[in-house]
Amino acid sequence: MSDLEIDFFYFLEYSDYVVDIREQFPLLHLEQTISISNELGIEHPKNPNTQEYIIMTTDFLVTSKISDKFVDNARTIKNHEELKSKRVLEKFEIESIYWKQKGID
Repeated sequence: MSDLEIDFFYFLEYSDYVVDIREQFPLLHLEQTISISNELGIEHPKNPNTQEYIIMTTDFLVTSKISDKFVDNARTIKNHEELKSKRVLEKFEIESIYWKQKGID
């Protein structure tokens, strides 16, 4: 994990509301992320050696308990320099739509 991801992990770890933290959570429905990338006109991530599509991941899938209700939130953490990359933003868009389709913030 990057230093920023570690800091975020510790922030979550010490929260009284967080009950589960899953790191590098896979977006297991490869067909869904491929479909989203096609709709957006964005190239889906591929293995650079084989050119096969790869399963994307989200940095953190966090379950919190708020008012006796369990809520999942997906979070990806990048430093400000990485946010200047068009490719990073494209992958964020795929992730964002994937989670929205599943009803997760």
